[in-house]
Amino acid sequence: MKGTLDHALFPARIIVFFIFVSFSSTIVAHQLDEYLQATLVVIEADRIRLQINLTPGVALAEQVLGLIDSNHDGVISTSEAAAYSELLKHDLIVRLDERDIKLKLTASYFPGVDELRTGWGFVQLEFSAAAGRLATGAHTLSIENRHMASKSVYLVNAALPASRAIQIVKQIRNENQSVGEIQFACQRPPNSSRPVGLVALLAILAISVTAGTARFARIRVF
Repeated sequence: MKGTLDHALFPARIIVFFIFVSFSSTIVAHQLDEYLQATLVVIEADRIRLQINLTPGVALAEQVLGLIDSNHDGVISTSEAAAYSELLKHDLIVRLDERDIKLKLTASYFPGVDELRTGWGFVQLEFSAAAGRLATGAHTLSIENRHMASKSVYLVNAALPASRAIQIVKQIRNENQSVGEIQFACQRPPNSSRPVGLVALLAILAISVTAGTARFARIRVF
């Protein structure tokens, strides 16, 4: 099944990220006999998104296809794509401030079977999770990927936040990057609407009182 969901659902930054990844020495060294799983982590003020690129090497393509094309008919159906996405999701452990968060599949792309067999074809999946309203201050997001651990190499990286309210402070990874920790800060701007509204109201009252006093003075004079 080619294109479970439209490519437009994946923003430009993930394309740039995976272009960079595609030229890395990690892929060159492992493209034949390992499964590359590269994850871009997007942190927003109320949501966490994992954008995952999965590239099986030529020597592993049939093994990976056995998990995806479960009936071995040479076509990746919608139900097979959904089942594989669910399988991968169960192998992901994501915690925000030591609290498990529930992932939901929000976008996916599966190429044709022949393309995957070349070693250059890739699957794209996006999972998201509601983070709630993040409190101002420091937070820690941890991601662990256990999918096909004995056959895989991993990359994990935080995307540059789109909002100034989120700042990436530090990233920590284990040796093979199957586990990553992202330390970030949430800095919400102060709610200035009330003070501004109060000042405006006082200014209006002051103008009204001044105007009223002037009119009263003119009435008394005449």
